Amino acid sequence: MIHPNKILIHQETLRKIRDDVNTWKPKGLESGGYIPGKIHLSNLVFEMTGFIDGGPNAKRTHCSFSGDSEYAAEKLMEAKAKDSEIRLLGEYHLHPWNGIAHPSQGDLEQIKEVKNGKRPWYVIMLAGNTGYAFWDLNKEGTDFAEIPHQVLRLPQHVEISREKLMDRVHRVIHHEALAKKTVTIVGIGSGGSVIAKYLAVTGIGRIILVDKDLLELANVIRHEGTIEDIGKPKIKICKRVVESHNPFTIVETHQIDALEEKEKLTELIARSDLIMASSGNSKVNNVINKIVLEKMVPVVFGGIFERAKGGYVLPVLPRRTPCFNCLFSLTSQAYNVDKDAAEAYNTPEEELHAQQGLWMDISIPTLIAAKVALMILQGNTEFLENYNFLLYKNPFDIKKIRLKKREDCFVCNFEGWRRQTEQTMKSPGIVKEDQEKSKAPMLRKPFRIPFER
Repeated sequence: MIHPNKILIHQETLRKIRDDVNTWKPKGLESGGYIPGKIHLSNLVFEMTGFIDGGPNAKRTHCSFSGDSEYAAEKLMEAKAKDSEIRLLGEYHLHPWNGIAHPSQGDLEQIKEVKNGKRPWYVIMLAGNTGYAFWDLNKEGTDFAEIPHQVLRLPQHVEISREKLMDRVHRVIHHEALAKKTVTIVGIGSGGSVIAKYLAVTGIGRIILVDKDLLELANVIRHEGTIEDIGKPKIKICKRVVESHNPFTIVETHQIDALEEKEKLTELIARSDLIMASSGNSKVNNVINKIVLEKMVPVVFGGIFERAKGGYVLPVLPRRTPCFNCLFSLTSQAYNVDKDAAEAYNTPEEELHAQQGLWMDISIPTLIAAKVALMILQGNTEFLENYNFLLYKNPFDIKKIRLKKREDCFVCNFEGWRRQTEQTMKSPGIVKEDQEKSKAPMLRKPFRIPFER
């Protein structure tokens, strides 16, 4: 069976279906029709381009509908004559009853028969008193699963396709390969919202957005959201922005606290090809760092210095390059961070909203992080032999630095850390004061170089 990841339905097609609903629902009669369209195989997106009504010989009752099959076949042939890629994607049903429209047992048996026959891609659009939804069999083939959809509000003369949409970039990037990639972005603030949009327009097939916050007034001046979006989840705002630029990208949203729901975060990371860590929270970055090393998933960490004076980008390829802890020593007690450096870079959570910095200054290192991610997704990782850390100083000063993995990193080289710790503790020259220092936390406050939120 073929299971679509997403349904695109043209506004004109939806209007015709709504006209059918408005005609028959007041009479309490079931209705239906057929929906032709195209299958975009790169990431299994179905595009519904038209509507074939029930026909002149359709039969409607309060509990059943039977369409005019000869009429439908004739209309489908007419559509195919205009575009050879058109096929019958599924059918529409109207259930004019109270409550949420949900497929019946009869619908379940019917779609099982069709999908196991000549049309393994077949889906159902179901309308009722409370709206409409698209349904397919679940992967087990035992019950229905709802399919996400997007309405394409385009001028009637515009014909959209993934190939035409990516026409200006297809010689620069391998968007067909990128269509099979999944990127998870943790943190959809001033940095993450930009990353999501610009990765989507490269042709990424699926983007997973993770953030628990709502858009506030202070966020608007540095976010893809607008004044009209205040109070809405940042992930929902960003989903709309991404889909408005590339409707062929599947956007998955999770309004969760990454620190509170580590099991869910682990599951999302495990099915991703790359992670963008843009939360601006050192604790979240530490959690991501640990999970990606366990699951062997590349990650790009990015951060902005206070007042957007600069930023950094750290790509991490598990087992190949230094991890986040190698650079910032956030969990290891073996290294102490200079007090002056901590004061220069540390920003308490309660002061985040008071930080200053122009969105254009934040966006420069953010776009560098997105570019590094794109290179990794396309398999262009040779640059990591020369540099694996980018340090940006506003304005326009970029340093490429090659960092080495720490031999005693608590996270990516635990055995080395343990050996050095044991050797230090066994040293005859160690004094009581040094022992107390080694047990003390590195900092009272976490050392952080955050993405501004």
